[in-house]
Amino acid sequence: MKKLFVIGIGGSISKANIEVHDVQLVIADCIENTYEILKEGWYGEHLHLDEYKALTGSDGYAIQIEDHPQNTDLSLFFVNMGGYLKETFGEQHEYGFIIAETENEAKEKATKALLKNMNDSHVDSIFKVENHLKFADGKIVYIHLIPDGKVYFLNPDWSGYKKLI
Repeated sequence: MKKLFVIGIGGSISKANIEVHDVQLVIADCIENTYEILKEGWYGEHLHLDEYKALTGSDGYAIQIEDHPQNTDLSLFFVNMGGYLKETFGEQHEYGFIIAETENEAKEKATKALLKNMNDSHVDSIFKVENHLKFADGKIVYIHLIPDGKVYFLNPDWSGYKKLI
């Protein structure tokens, strides 16, 4: 069964003083089947897995992977919010998945839900998930959003350090 994996990766690149991080979205049967596509897309010298989650739902909707598109005006958006704590050096981040019809609607919902106790919180990046998906087996599939009213959390299924390159 295909799943939507949200994957936190990190690694070293030339000219950077510290390790850099990214989030990738890959459709695969299991996490191990995402490794090759993650390695192919990495632009640095070293790459490791920091965490992953098989995303089963968000924002009151279950997520299913199907072979055909869904006829809906709703989209799944990924949001990366940034903000600051006076006593902490560096920008803090929180990620979220928001169901909305437009990017502006998703941005408004994310601003209310993420980084509530930070100074100068702002949207660092936002995009429709369907426009940034990678497919581990090369076969294009589609995200279906099924209303279920449930609360979903973005807690990882696994976190740690696993070297990939």
